[in-house]
Amino acid sequence: MSSERRLFCAVALIVVALSSASTQTIPGEFSCYTVASLQGAYSIVVNYGANLALGLQPQTLDGKGNLTRTGILNQPTLGSFTGERTIGTVSSKGTYTVNCNGSGVITRVVTKPDGTTVPEVDDFLITEAIKLPFAPPIATTIVDAQRVPSAIIPGGIFVTHVHTRLPDLNSDRNWLFPGR
Repeated sequence: MSSERRLFCAVALIVVALSSASTQTIPGEFSCYTVASLQGAYSIVVNYGANLALGLQPQTLDGKGNLTRTGILNQPTLGSFTGERTIGTVSSKGTYTVNCNGSGVITRVVTKPDGTTVPEVDDFLITEAIKLPFAPPIATTIVDAQRVPSAIIPGGIFVTHVHTRLPDLNSDRNWLFPGR
């Protein structure tokens, strides 16, 4: 075999080895989203229909599948013909599951401004995340759609939520820059 042919074979072998190595998961790294991908403080913007009402809710996700949130709902005043608005408090407690691909389900009980409760289910997708070494990715933006029309605003209104992760301001743990 000529030296050129041996060199070509060696280079081809190295290219094949490197390309197959880059597709393998390094031990200790995570290749899937998990419930731990949703952890920390998030702000939620709740949109009811075509901007009929708007909710603003701080939320905590514990990284173990539990959530809590309480915030305001700015909605039309029932029976008003002048565009009056009513501000009320809405809260939710519940759980969430996360699939490897970043989709998942939130199951919660909503406490409406009048104090009554109603169960809700939201399907979500993680749309942005930060990849950390030796840990599951951390979701920074989540978008969801409620499975049933709004139980708060009458008329079969479609409800969506955008969850945005907030920085860890009150924590010694800084997951983006450890040691700072």
